[in-house]
Amino acid sequence: MIRTVLMGTPAFALPTFDKLLKGTQLAAVVTQPDRNKDRKGNVIFSPVKSAALEHNIPVYQFEKIRVQGVETLKSLRPDVIITCAYGQILSQEIIDIPRYGILNVHASLLPRYRGSSPLQWALINGDKVTGVTIMKTDVGMDTGAMLAKEKFNIPDDMYIDGLFEKAASVGAELLIKTLPDYIAGKITPVAQNENEATKCRMLKKEDALIDWTMDAEKVRNKIRGMGYGYTFYNGSMLKIFKLENIDAVGSAGHIEIKNKKIIVYCGKGAVEIKLLQLANKNKLFAEQFLNGIKMRSGEVLTSD
Repeated sequence: MIRTVLMGTPAFALPTFDKLLKGTQLAAVVTQPDRNKDRKGNVIFSPVKSAALEHNIPVYQFEKIRVQGVETLKSLRPDVIITCAYGQILSQEIIDIPRYGILNVHASLLPRYRGSSPLQWALINGDKVTGVTIMKTDVGMDTGAMLAKEKFNIPDDMYIDGLFEKAASVGAELLIKTLPDYIAGKITPVAQNENEATKCRMLKKEDALIDWTMDAEKVRNKIRGMGYGYTFYNGSMLKIFKLENIDAVGSAGHIEIKNKKIIVYCGKGAVEIKLLQLANKNKLFAEQFLNGIKMRSGEVLTSD
């Protein structure tokens, strides 16, 4: 049986963990150090660490894996290492440890969307199709040769949480189908076409700020990709989680309350806000929100 080590941290890597646990000899998991705490000060384990401990799989955590992890990884004697949303850059010394190298489950159709947050950017950019690539890791940023790809359509009503689940499932299934043939030498890795390569940067909180002069479709895609968008209502931050485009014309940022619906005009078109949250308040559906907050037609949502 193939001896593997998984490097992964968030929930996105859980389907891959499950496939490796059932289909390979999973020797260990490497995940990012514990950094989050709950309100009581208790350490919150990453999803992958929690799953590994539940199944008695050894867990290793390194602040800097290139410095601290080399000897540990050598001692584990993996045939192959799998990375899936791990969160650290690997050195050539580490890449050379497993006899079959390191394979990465990357959530885009490479060479498009190299780097972090590829699924978020796919939604922000309004893509209709995305997918997952199984690739060999090299010292570049998602530049390694490709073993397999699988694409799928993005439903128009899908937000980032649903896209994460879909891509994680597709990626795990593709990996476990690809791995035996790769180990057996039946797959020849294919180099990426550098002329088609695009990169995506890490997203910041500021990227969720809504510019109401944008087209309604772009506003909606931003919120689909970021998971939320924020604006300001009477000086307080207002987060928006779900909305729909509607065919209407008005001044950008201006509100219209109609039949207990919250409509906001954009640079082109308008959106109906479905789920929102005012600072220090609960997340509410629009009708619930209007029962407590006397939002009125003619008021304006702003960027500060």
